[in-house]
Amino acid sequence: MRFDPQQDDRSGTGCVTRRGFLHSGAVGVGGLAGIGLLGPGVVFAKRRHGPRPIPGGFDENFQPVPKHPVIHLLAPGIGSEMSTITDLNGIVGGSEIRGIAHGSDGSTYDFDADMRFMRGTYVGLDRRVHHGTFGFI
Repeated sequence: MRFDPQQDDRSGTGCVTRRGFLHSGAVGVGGLAGIGLLGPGVVFAKRRHGPRPIPGGFDENFQPVPKHPVIHLLAPGIGSEMSTITDLNGIVGGSEIRGIAHGSDGSTYDFDADMRFMRGTYVGLDRRVHHGTFGFI
């Protein structure tokens, strides 16, 4: 490996720059670290013990419905169910942030973000008790 600060790494000479070496190393280490997160259940989306969602939510037109919703969540607010998991015994935290965003082209957009997290024990779809942490953005 040769280092020549005057030569561009895209010149096709085959030299490896410090930047390219560090980038390749970071990608390799990140890939190896991520392998442990991708078990067969995650890769093939097998969730035998996933949580049971709340019965109500919104239909395809974003109208609240008490049963068989497309989206299993309710609008945030005082007195509203903030959890999206049935049979959860734990902590639920949430935040709704509203404002105006400014685009790089000078246009403005309304901004509304509903973020929640749930942590605790729950009865899963397999009818067994599990512990987990979930987030909704």
